[in-house]
Amino acid sequence: MEQKKQRISLLPLVAYFNICFFWGTSSVANKLGSSALHPFMVGVIRFCSATLLLFLWMKLRRIPIRYTRSDAKVLGTGAFLMYFLNTLLLLLAATRVDASITIVILCLIPIGMVLVDSACQRHLCVGKLGMVGIAGGFAGVILAAGTGIASGRADPLGVLLLLLSVVVWCVGTIYLKYHTVDAPFVSQLFIQSALPAAAFFLCALMTGNFRLDLVTWGGVLPAVYMGITDSIIGLTSYIYLLRQWKTSMVATYAYINPVVGMVLSALILREEITFFKVLGMVVILIAVLLIQQDERLRVQGKKAE
Repeated sequence: MEQKKQRISLLPLVAYFNICFFWGTSSVANKLGSSALHPFMVGVIRFCSATLLLFLWMKLRRIPIRYTRSDAKVLGTGAFLMYFLNTLLLLLAATRVDASITIVILCLIPIGMVLVDSACQRHLCVGKLGMVGIAGGFAGVILAAGTGIASGRADPLGVLLLLLSVVVWCVGTIYLKYHTVDAPFVSQLFIQSALPAAAFFLCALMTGNFRLDLVTWGGVLPAVYMGITDSIIGLTSYIYLLRQWKTSMVATYAYINPVVGMVLSALILREEITFFKVLGMVVILIAVLLIQQDERLRVQGKKAE
């Protein structure tokens, strides 16, 4: 009984490690996959592998693949934005931008969430401290991306694709935030893998990039890795942890992911970790902290009233 309790107490720590490490490796895996295969093929392999594993799991657990019209609409829209379009932009950007610069720019996601949510509510959801944080976030991007462009480690189109991916992810996340879904969690994961798999397959087929003869292990392994660790393990761990810990505790993964990614980009991809990359990352993370602090102060102020 005591051993069982110890295993249960360790599960949240394992889940936290999963999202800190596996999500931190995503930019490096995208770079490796896109360097060996066309981005469309990377997407096909990634999401087909995740869909197949989820399908087998659902069959084993006898979970029906059935959705209401409302759930299908919400999950389909979210999957298109967050898992097809966002992944496509990231894979295309990976051919133009160093993984370490990608990691820095993706630190903007928490700031993007605030801006998209503010647009939906038609008023800025932060105060003066939060506005300083938003300005600081974009200053950090300019530091990292600007020096990357100047050194040839990134190009303007690649940086633009990354910024668009941030916008798309934030729009998809806020959309799901305001729409409820009744389907079981595994069923949600299935459609979020199956729809991008079909979309990437059609894109590869229509553009003539569905080339099995060009498939190499160097492209397959990172794609399958992403399908398992990012699409299944990472997301499952994240949802589980939200039920076990406070959201503020879970959100700290966002400060560890960039460090993991930066270290791995240097070790695996042999990318140079410059002073301005690190400075840009630190500036953005401080900006996110300012926004989170601003939100806490505003919540406390409302309670006091």
